[in-house]
Amino acid sequence: MEMTLSQLKRKARFQLSNNGSNLAILYLMFVAFYALLFFFLRHIGLELSLIINGPIVLGLAIYFLGLARLEKEPRSKKEKEEYRKERLKKGVFSVFGMEVKVGKKLKINLDAAHNPYRISIKYVFFGFKYFINSAALYIWTTFLTLLFLFFLIVPGIIKMIDLSMSFFILADNPGMDIRKVVKLSKRMMKGHRKEFFILILSFIGWILFSIATFSLGFIITIPYIVTTCALYYDELKKESIKNGVIAEDEIETRRLWDYH
Repeated sequence: MEMTLSQLKRKARFQLSNNGSNLAILYLMFVAFYALLFFFLRHIGLELSLIINGPIVLGLAIYFLGLARLEKEPRSKKEKEEYRKERLKKGVFSVFGMEVKVGKKLKINLDAAHNPYRISIKYVFFGFKYFINSAALYIWTTFLTLLFLFFLIVPGIIKMIDLSMSFFILADNPGMDIRKVVKLSKRMMKGHRKEFFILILSFIGWILFSIATFSLGFIITIPYIVTTCALYYDELKKESIKNGVIAEDEIETRRLWDYH
């Protein structure tokens, strides 16, 4: 691949900047949702989550692919300082990624419409537009993973790696048959299993930190991991097309405005 694993992680951190408030809101939203789901529907919570997890995972794949594909320009320290001073003169400043404007009225902006480097939370819900396909893919990939884990741990891990690109592929091709999605993911990951395993393993420190902070660290750790995986998917797709592993027209590259 053109980018090394460390470069992918560095770019992921850069892409995540200016999105702090949205990431915190997303984390709290999902924690509250699943807590309420299992509290009020404890008898059918597990079965229900198996059905709705698909659209949720697809929505997250859409959101973080959009975040990974933002065309951001790095600015020098001087440019950043000049930009900050200009905003302060206008009474505009940032708090955890939120844009706050002080004037006759206090205005707080969370939407990406006023910030080209921020992705709106609304895209997380776009997975529900493709409910059947995403739910079917989640159930099928979960079944395959558990089936292989039932026999041995190593084959189960290999199967998880083989299926790891499935929801990113579906995010780019929401109408694709899930059997083809799974086949494409497996073909793309062939020869890259060890590399991807090392990439995921490199986040162990972040995961342990998140656990030590009573899960608060997952506010940034999960987006960091998923954004890196989204960037890895784009790099892997380019290499797979270049090497003839997949045809150029087999997988689209869908932009956020294509989902409207």
